[in-house]
Amino acid sequence: MHYRDVLSDALKITTQRGQEYGDALPSFVRAANIWSIWRGQKMTAFDVAACLMAVKMSRLAHQPTHQDSWIDLAAYVAFCAQFAGPHTSDFDDVVRAQVQTDIEDQIRDIVQSVARKEDK
Repeated sequence: MHYRDVLSDALKITTQRGQEYGDALPSFVRAANIWSIWRGQKMTAFDVAACLMAVKMSRLAHQPTHQDSWIDLAAYVAFCAQFAGPHTSDFDDVVRAQVQTDIEDQIRDIVQSVARKEDK
């Protein structure tokens, strides 16, 4: 596979995923928030992209001819480059706060729903 094909396919896939799931940064920040809770230490969107790069590199070490892994790796490299910027850290904090608020709202709604059912 020619390097231009790898980069072109990575762009196509990330564009398609963006149309399906929205901008990548909020998604990576949400994943970082989940990983932060799970690991007990703050993770960032950059950390998530770097970890996913490591997964792809591990898979390529096992099967270096798997083209999809090369394409995915190129996409994660691009996300790391984007998320390495100074503005991303501030955005991480904003999205992290919004995710926390969303989670708290969902928990409150569930508790209220259960309470209403118990009242009946």
